[in-house]
Amino acid sequence: MDKFDNIGENEIRVIGAKQEKLKETPEVLDRQDAPQKPMGRMMFVVTTAIVMALIGVVFCLMKCNHQPQKPVSDDTSKPASVDEASLTPIPAKAWVEITDTMINDVSLHSFVPVNAKPKLVVGLLKKFPQEYILGAMAADFGLYDGEYQVVGGFVHHGNMLSHSKSKYGFCALLKDTIVIGNALSTEYFEQAIDEKGDFFRQYALVKDGKVVHNVPTHNDALRRSLCRLKNGKVCIIDTDMSVSLDSFSTALKQYGVIEAVALMGSGAAVRWAVDKAGRRFISGADEYDFPDVVNYIVWENDGNKEEQ
Repeated sequence: MDKFDNIGENEIRVIGAKQEKLKETPEVLDRQDAPQKPMGRMMFVVTTAIVMALIGVVFCLMKCNHQPQKPVSDDTSKPASVDEASLTPIPAKAWVEITDTMINDVSLHSFVPVNAKPKLVVGLLKKFPQEYILGAMAADFGLYDGEYQVVGGFVHHGNMLSHSKSKYGFCALLKDTIVIGNALSTEYFEQAIDEKGDFFRQYALVKDGKVVHNVPTHNDALRRSLCRLKNGKVCIIDTDMSVSLDSFSTALKQYGVIEAVALMGSGAAVRWAVDKAGRRFISGADEYDFPDVVNYIVWENDGNKEEQ
C-alpha cells in the first residue's frame, strides 16, 4: 500500500486542487503507523461522502441529457417547418416527350404530346400561352393580288377560309380524332365544317408507310412534319439541317412513320415544345412579324384526361 493512502489526523487532502510536492520528512514517516483518532475518521467519512455525492450528481446530469425527446403533440398550433429541397416536384399534367435520332445522315427530332388535344389557331402568336405544350406553324400562306392568303383548303373551327386543292396531303382535326391523309378530294373537308373542326392541306410525305415522292421544285431546306407512328401516336418530327423533301420522307419512313404531311419548316417558321420538367424548347423566329393569316397546329392541356 502506498504510504500516502492514509491521511493523518493533522493532515487534509484537497480534492481537485493542485497539490504541492510532498516531502518525505521523518516526521510524516514516523506517523504512518500511529493510531488514528476519531476526528480523523470523521473527516475521512465526510470527505468520501461529498465525493460520492458529486459523482452521483454528475452521473444523473449525463443520463438526463441522453433521454430521448418527447414527440411534439399533434395539437400544437405552431406550423411545422418544411425543407423545400426535400419536396417532390408535382409532375406536369400534359407534356411533350422529346427524342433525337439520326437516320441516313438526317437528324430527326421527335415531339410526342402527352395528355393534350390538338387544334388549329389562326393569328400571330408572339407569347405562347402556357396551356399550349406543343405547337408549330401549319399551312403555307402566300401573297395573292396584294393580299396574304392560306395556300390549300383550310377550315378553322368550322369556318372555311380557303377551298383550294393545290396540295394532296391534308390533316383533319375532328371532335374525337385526327386524320392525316393524301387525297385530292376527301369527305373530311366537309366533315370538319359540319363538326366545327379544323382542316388544312400540305405536301404529303408518307402514305400507308410508303414514301410519297414530290416534284423536286424546292431547294434543300429545314423540314418539319405532322406524323402518325406505327403505335398510333401523332407527333411532330423535324430536322435542324437542310434536306430535300424526298430525303426527309425516306428518313421518316425508316423511323416508323406510317402517315405524314409537311408543316411549315423554313428557318423562320416557329415550333415550340414543353417537356415534363416544364422546360420550353423553341425553334424558329417567335418574334417574326407574320401576317394575320399565319396559323398553327397546337396541343393544349386536356383536362378530361388523367395523368399517365
